[in-house]
Amino acid sequence: METVIRVGFVYLFILGILRVLGKREVGQLTPLELVMLILIPEVVGQALVREDFSMTNAVIAVTTLMSLVYATSVLSYKFRRFEELVEGRPSLLIENGSPVKETMDRERITPEEIASEMRRAGIERIDKIKWAVLETGGKIAFIQFSPDDEQPPTEEEPVR
Repeated sequence: METVIRVGFVYLFILGILRVLGKREVGQLTPLELVMLILIPEVVGQALVREDFSMTNAVIAVTTLMSLVYATSVLSYKFRRFEELVEGRPSLLIENGSPVKETMDRERITPEEIASEMRRAGIERIDKIKWAVLETGGKIAFIQFSPDDEQPPTEEEPVR
């Protein structure tokens, strides 16, 4: 039972740390995937190098880890509040062509990062963006103004 408690504690600790670090640091992986990838080698490593002679202990630890990942997934699916706690919420970085400075500061996103992502998306100017959203997975999504939308006055300076 000690193995189950230890794995559970480490799982929750790493998940919490990743949540505090923020969306951009996690990158392409969801926090659940990253926790699982970090912990599996640690859990079976001792059994493989024979520091812990019990393969049963490694199997119990991996089973506990997978059960926690599955339970977190189910709870996130069923309860929106739990999903927000684990995954976070999308953050609005640009609104109607203007950067949302408070959000950029909180998420530690620089104007240069936004400009780089805009170039990758084929967007030349910030005033063409209706919204830029930092998704929970760490990617920035851009919604451009449609021809029917009322756009703010345009600036002639392109994004560098």
